[in-house]
This record gives sequence, C-alpha cells and structure tokens, in this order.
Amino acid sequence: MNYVLKTCLLGALLLALPSKANDERWFEIEMLVFTQSPDSAIKENFDQTIKLIKPGRAYDLITPHYKQDISLLLNNLPLCKVETTEHQLMSRAINIHPILSDVFCIFEKQPQAWQENSLFQDRNIISHVDFPNTLPSTLTSEVLSERSPHLAPSTGLLLHDIASKIRRQKDMNLLLHTSFRQAPVTERRAIASRWYAGKNFTKQFHYDGSRKEPATQAPLVGDNENDIALISQINALLDNLSNGKSLTELAPVDARVLPKEAELKDAPTEVWQLDGLFKLHLDHYLFVNAEFNLREQEGNRLKNIYIKQSRRVISGEIHYLDHPKLGIVLQIRRHEPRDIDNTNEKNEIIN
Repeated sequence: MNYVLKTCLLGALLLALPSKANDERWFEIEMLVFTQSPDSAIKENFDQTIKLIKPGRAYDLITPHYKQDISLLLNNLPLCKVETTEHQLMSRAINIHPILSDVFCIFEKQPQAWQENSLFQDRNIISHVDFPNTLPSTLTSEVLSERSPHLAPSTGLLLHDIASKIRRQKDMNLLLHTSFRQAPVTERRAIASRWYAGKNFTKQFHYDGSRKEPATQAPLVGDNENDIALISQINALLDNLSNGKSLTELAPVDARVLPKEAELKDAPTEVWQLDGLFKLHLDHYLFVNAEFNLREQEGNRLKNIYIKQSRRVISGEIHYLDHPKLGIVLQIRRHEPRDIDNTNEKNEIIN
C-alpha cells in the first residue's frame, strides 16, 4: 500500500513540474529569399533610402555560424620554434595524418615583461574567422538550442521543390534558404532576427553605398573629401582669427561637409547584398514583418532598394511576400521542442 501511494505521489509531482518549453508555442519558420528582375515594361521608381539596420537588439543567427570566435584556440596554441619554417609546417600538415598538435603554433613572440605597460599599444589579434566573399544560399545548423531562437537542422528544409524551381529561373537568384525556430510573443515584446545573404561588399563599399578608396593609396589629412573640406574651413577660421577678426564676423562652418561616417555610426560593419530584419509575433494570430535593404552595384556605387512588408500568416500554409525586385517564400509550422529542463528535473527526483 505504501509503495502504491509513493508511486502515485511521484507521478503527481512529475506532472506538476513546470515545463518552460511546453508553456511556449514554438514554431519552425522556413524562409526562401530571392532576387528577381522585373519586366522591362514595368516603370517603377523604387525607394532607394538606405535604412540603417541596427543589429544591436536583434537576434543574429548567421554571424556565429560563419564568423567563429577562435580566441580560445589562439590562447592555447604554443609559440613556434625558431627553426620551424612555414614551409615545414605546410609539409607536416600535408604528409601527417592525423595532424599533430605541433603543426599549429603562433609565430608572433610574446611581449617581454618590461613591454607590458600602458606606454605600448595592445597587439591587434585577429580572433574571428573572416566572412567569405559570398555566403552559401542554404543555411542550416546541427547545433540546437531549445531555450532560444536557433537555426534548424537540414531536416527543417521541406520546400526543396520551390527552391529548385527558383534556381532554374534565369531571372531569379536564390540568396537564402533557411529554417529557424523560435517561440513568438506579442508585438510589443517581440525581438526581430537579423538576416543577410549574397555578396559581401565590405571591402569595396561603405554602408552608404559610396566606394572605398584603395588600400594602397595613402589618405591625405582626412579620410575623404568631406574631411578635407572641413579641415580647410577650420584653417580658414584660424587664419581670420589671427588677423584680428572676431568669431561673430566669421562665416559658420557648413555642417553639410561633416563626414558621413558620423551619420552611420550605428550602421553594421559589414555590407551585404541583402541585409535586414524579420520579426514574427503572436497576437491571437501570427504576423510577420520583413524589412530589407537590397544592394545592386552600379559602377562605383551601390544602389539600394528598401523593402518593407507586413503580413498576417496562417501556420502550415505557404505565403509569398512579393516585390518587383525581391521575393520571400514563407512556411511557418508548429514545432515541439525537446523538454530539456523538465527532463533534467525528473531525473534528479527519480535519483
């Protein structure tokens, strides 16, 4: 009798345990984003406003996937021996399998104790892998996290037929095919996810679309023509002051020559062909808000096409957000996350 009572009490306790994963409604969002060339007969002036995409608060599921932090690896690598050359390291890596631990080492010598003070500039250590020049269109991840928004594995891509049809079209270019999971909240609490895809224009262009100067050319006093114009006006003011004129007699400095970088200080550091935000929220019904900058290179500038759309969606159905230059195919499906927290608590009680 006591055994039966204990079993009943244990079962009731397990059922009463809170389950964070089950309390939330999770969805899996499969998204295809592609460019398209409108009919030449269509005469439309697209909004070319450069909308600043502020990634500070948005979920970024792409950067950790491609720009991995290798600082932990660098901190644990030994210094290379003086007699070890780069050629020897390459030959070892090619001829020896598995690769031995001494194949990877750091050539840069550590600073001496007397050099470790504020008088010397800190070393510039590259701790992240660089982005590729072009991102692959398919994006999935086998590393799952059921407690926060995350990329889905390859099994989360179900719209292969639509992706294949887009790839076969001459006037279409598939930029992104991905699937991710999240638990939507109300619009007031919802946080967007940031997405970018296609070509990486960071080395050639600024975020405002202007061309970067070649690295081989030494800059003058300023970084661009605006800086030079501003400095020239400041020098003119100083000359007039030295000649006895007061500030009230001098023309004010034209604020229009201020560097564009001051206006774009909150802009992303990377310049992508497609860059924007996607927000999913739940207010009795599911709603999506898509906001993207699409870049097209025209000579020495990047032309920008600003796209913003909102739509009420139904889970399980395939939705299409249409624009003459950009298409987005969406399917939002219910997802049952693994109950990691609840499973751990059950195991602790049983033990």
